Amino acid sequence: MVIRHIGQLLTMAGGVGAEFTASADAAVWIADGRVRYAGPESGLPLEADGFVVDAGGRLATPGLVDAHTHLLYAGQRAQEVALRAKGASYLEMLEAGGGILATVSATTAASDEDVLAATRRRLEEALRAGTTTLELKTGYGLTPTAELRLLGLAEVLRAEGPQRLVLTFLGAHALPPSHRGDAERFLAEMAAVHPALVGRADFVDIFLEPGVFQAAAADDYLARAQQQGLALKVHVDELQDGGGAAVAARRGAVSADHCAYTSPAGIAALKAAGTVAVLLPGTAGYLHPEHMAPARQFLDQGVPVAIASDGNPGSSPTSCLGTLLPWAAAWLHLTPDEVWTAVTRGGAAALGRGDVGQLAPGAWGDLVVWDTDDYRVPCHRYGTNLVQAVYVGGQRVAPRCR
Repeated sequence: MVIRHIGQLLTMAGGVGAEFTASADAAVWIADGRVRYAGPESGLPLEADGFVVDAGGRLATPGLVDAHTHLLYAGQRAQEVALRAKGASYLEMLEAGGGILATVSATTAASDEDVLAATRRRLEEALRAGTTTLELKTGYGLTPTAELRLLGLAEVLRAEGPQRLVLTFLGAHALPPSHRGDAERFLAEMAAVHPALVGRADFVDIFLEPGVFQAAAADDYLARAQQQGLALKVHVDELQDGGGAAVAARRGAVSADHCAYTSPAGIAALKAAGTVAVLLPGTAGYLHPEHMAPARQFLDQGVPVAIASDGNPGSSPTSCLGTLLPWAAAWLHLTPDEVWTAVTRGGAAALGRGDVGQLAPGAWGDLVVWDTDDYRVPCHRYGTNLVQAVYVGGQRVAPRCR
């Protein structure tokens, strides 16, 4: 297919700024699911053929890459709104059997088909808001058997498409009541599952946070995953600086996620390791809006940054990274150029995927057409889905949403 008459094209194949913005008439040629050409329409190869789509002068960008989600679950936790209004903290709700544990109960009680149906709806919401690649974590089982069940369901969803799903095993998401006071035994049981993840899970993750899993125990757990050849992503420094960034860096994790309280020493460690900092402004805005991740410090120190939704039933109840672009800009004090980089190439780097997040020859033809001709507008206007059409591998998979 050929998409022509693009008013503004972000290929994300160059650097930040004018290098990735084409403001004149532009075109994208996709063949066999891959980008063959993306740039000024005057440079479109003579051999470019296929179904022609007129973008009508609109903005076109790579599909968004959401590098951190917890969308695989059943139930909902709307009751937490009132609890937070009364001052209950995240960890207090968890201690009382709420939070993650409430979703574990609902997910355990639901049938496989019910979990699949609920997750399909969330994936569709994400797709309609421009997300074409996303990470899908387990984590709402908290027993080896239940976590493997969720991984199996995630594999079903990955096979269905149309989004490209990256699967992460997050068995160490919280400490269940059955193991209270004995995190070492719990982590040993979860680590025993690691050999069964080879060839199935793309990453292993752990919620490294004081009050959940401490740095030393998490470091040992991650080392066991590495012994199986499994790649790592790590929840770090969401509620306080627990030394998580240093652990993620030492273990060569592909990404360290949250990083709201990461210290300058932690930032330096991530820089030295080449670990991507995945920032989750939706979660911070929901839990502690007064304390956002130090995005400017990460960028100034040369740490690659991704922005993700953290879509989950409690602390970031959304499926749609596209709706968070204005808040990423406003709360993290980022320019539109930096936001777009973080939700495309940055997200791809945080998932170890060089074939998405850009419209460059050889990359997958995953593309979003927006109902504007200015790439700054989606980073400015909130409350409205501006997505006009979504393509995965050159196939239209989502119509305009109203």
